[in-house]
Amino acid sequence: MSETTKLLVTMTCPYCGGQVLCEEGESLAICTYCDSVFSLDAEEGAAQVMYKLAVTKDKAEKTVRGWMANGRKAENLSKDAEIAEIYPIYLPFWRLIARGKACVCGYDEDKDKDGHTRKTPREVLINREYVYNDIACNPGDLGINSIRIPNNAQAVSFDDGEIATFTSTLSKDDSYRSGCEAIIAEAIHDGKQSIDKITFSKGFCFPKGFTKVYYPFWIVRYTYQDRSYFATVDGITEEIVSGRAPGNVKRQGLYAGGGGTIAGSMAGIGIGFVSMGEETAGFAIPLLFVAAILIWYSYQQFRYGDEVLQGSLKGSGIQEGAKIGKVDTVVTGTHDYFS
Repeated sequence: MSETTKLLVTMTCPYCGGQVLCEEGESLAICTYCDSVFSLDAEEGAAQVMYKLAVTKDKAEKTVRGWMANGRKAENLSKDAEIAEIYPIYLPFWRLIARGKACVCGYDEDKDKDGHTRKTPREVLINREYVYNDIACNPGDLGINSIRIPNNAQAVSFDDGEIATFTSTLSKDDSYRSGCEAIIAEAIHDGKQSIDKITFSKGFCFPKGFTKVYYPFWIVRYTYQDRSYFATVDGITEEIVSGRAPGNVKRQGLYAGGGGTIAGSMAGIGIGFVSMGEETAGFAIPLLFVAAILIWYSYQQFRYGDEVLQGSLKGSGIQEGAKIGKVDTVVTGTHDYFS
């Protein structure tokens, strides 16, 4: 009886894009290039990677309480808010590692000593590695669209029977195509940064690895004055990635009254300069301009200040926190050419 021979499978490391050789049936593999450990389970023809939940429940609640106490949120929110529930969940993301290349042509404009416009032809060739991350499901009201995987993230064996996960709704093919298009657009955008006028641009995408990533979060839902809100904590970095909180009512009133009063005074002074004649009319323009901006800003703070939105949440409210983009550039291994 002949022995069964295991097949050798070549996988792509989700960290560095290096090729990893492993035997069929193994659940974990070690990348010899960056020493990362990752899962070999597959779905829809793509490898699946799950990252270990590193933040405890107590730390997640403490982080949310700290977030409540800062920014433009309601006074005493951290003290008065009541936690309704805290639970961990894994969200699926499609992750594409690819080399983006672009050729961008155009010219720079400058003036010589005689005031004539001179056009200098320019060409930029971009050759960089990019990472695309996109949510693979409908996250509902969580407002999470992408992730940045930290260096200390630990891959574990995938087992969807032991964790709460969202069902994938975005197909592999659709996300793969969207990822390639986004990387091409980013490569072209990078090439355009150093040229004044663009006459031609063309981009290409060369995929190196495509993975489904299951990433951990803590969902914290709480109530304040009989209304429900929530915050989402990154299960590895302990950062608040999205959330909804009540705004500061006193702050709204301050902008409605104080901002409007100051803007009105500036506008009145500007109109006074105009009425004094042409010699002083020039002073009115900057005053009226600043007054208009102040009125607009004060209105925005008053109109939407009853709620604070963290991250990529959509809706009416004051936006706080940075949004995570879907495409990141890998700084190492670039070979850009400028002429």
